Amino acid sequence: MTPVSGPARTSWRGVLALAAAIVVAASAVGFFRAFQLPGMDATGPMDSMVSPGPTGSTADRRLHGMALADMPEMFVAGAALLLALGAALVLGRTRHSGAPGVPVAPVVVPQPTVLGRRTTAMVATAALTIDISKTSTLGFVIPGLRTEYGIDASTASLLAVSGLSGTALGALLCSRLAERIGRRACYLLATLGFTATSMCGTMPDFRGNVVMCFLMGIAVGGLAPMLITVLSDLFPGPGRGAAVTGLSIVATAIGYLIASGSALWLEPVFGWRVLWLIGAPTGLLLAAAAAVIPDRRSTRAPAGPADDWLARNTLTTRLQWGFAFSIGLTTFGLTTWVPTLSRVGGLSLTTANALLTGSAVAMVLCAGLLVLGYRRFGPTGVTVRLALCTAVLLLALAVSGWAVAAPWLSAAVLTVALLGVNTMAAVFLPVAADVADDRSRGRAAGSVSFFNRLGGLAGPLVLSLLVTSVSEVLWSVAMLALLCGSVAAYTSRRQRVLRKAGAG
Repeated sequence: MTPVSGPARTSWRGVLALAAAIVVAASAVGFFRAFQLPGMDATGPMDSMVSPGPTGSTADRRLHGMALADMPEMFVAGAALLLALGAALVLGRTRHSGAPGVPVAPVVVPQPTVLGRRTTAMVATAALTIDISKTSTLGFVIPGLRTEYGIDASTASLLAVSGLSGTALGALLCSRLAERIGRRACYLLATLGFTATSMCGTMPDFRGNVVMCFLMGIAVGGLAPMLITVLSDLFPGPGRGAAVTGLSIVATAIGYLIASGSALWLEPVFGWRVLWLIGAPTGLLLAAAAAVIPDRRSTRAPAGPADDWLARNTLTTRLQWGFAFSIGLTTFGLTTWVPTLSRVGGLSLTTANALLTGSAVAMVLCAGLLVLGYRRFGPTGVTVRLALCTAVLLLALAVSGWAVAAPWLSAAVLTVALLGVNTMAAVFLPVAADVADDRSRGRAAGSVSFFNRLGGLAGPLVLSLLVTSVSEVLWSVAMLALLCGSVAAYTSRRQRVLRKAGAG
């Protein structure tokens, strides 16, 4: 492949910058147009029904769909995003150019300073938080979406299936794209895609939402494994696993807090569509921070005894895939349907969302304890204990009959279960990145994330068949939690056997 010359690289960098600026401008226009409130009829650009309150203020500012012909900014953003991808691919040619048969050394970036490492860790954790919040938003969107479009749970589950299919594809594509164009450019493209597809909040029909959710999933799915890889590179040494897992737990907790808090405070005013639209400003902030994401770190020092032990006693590739699949099945199944299940007993929208927000706050507060548990028991030990606690709580609630007699208690226990499964989900990807070598870390994290999303695809579909019966959902999730715990327990047993063999 012919390398790109210096002047040509400068020109293509300009194309990339211009395309990114167009995506930003088009997304900003789409965001502000969605909140236009002048009186319009159902055929106007925005079917926003506005009812003046007693003092002349707006009492109802719920957002409604916009005809595709009235959203030129969405198509402009899509075209600019494709142009940015093309420019990034051209710029990535020199990364793989060279004499035939001669391997090309990876781009080496000097080790960052302490301040630079902290800044990168903060940005990567913030991006991971927003990434997780967008996936969690699926569950809060579905109840309002079902009401507006008049669809049943099985049909609504197609939205979750579409989004999770996109995340699975994105996990594979972005891990490989990052090797070609660099992590920084891949991060920029992912955040721009995340920003542009937030305009799905103005889609006029359910099919349009399904398509846009798939495209958003591609951008979101690629961010998580890449960000975990970046964080793993920042913390070499035996303490890396605990550090990255701690940041992942905090990001998971705050991400769900953002999703549930947005549903609590914004959805009653603007409706479910606002939960998609707020991705635009947060995506723009993340895109602006792309400069601090390193393309590739330098090769780390040779592995020490602790790293050797970890490499010998970790999950095999197939066990990692199986563990990630079972975690995805449980986590995405429960996360997608908890907001719906919380309202089955007649709880109001505000009460249900307040309970879910409370669970997210509890998870943030428990993050430090969970990190200590990781250091004490290891990833498999923490997972087994969380799985058992989750299963016992759910089975006790199902057998006692309190799920029907006390809807608020059912919602509270579901939120505790959500705390447990989300914590399990925060563990598997850092472990996969921790045990991989420098050259394969991004690809390894992407493949494990792919199997996690495949499990997530099955979760909403399985539970969508049971959402009319809270007790059956409790039994199902309890069994799924026990499945995750069983996989982790088998792994722990295998580690003990290998440890004894190594000591002998």
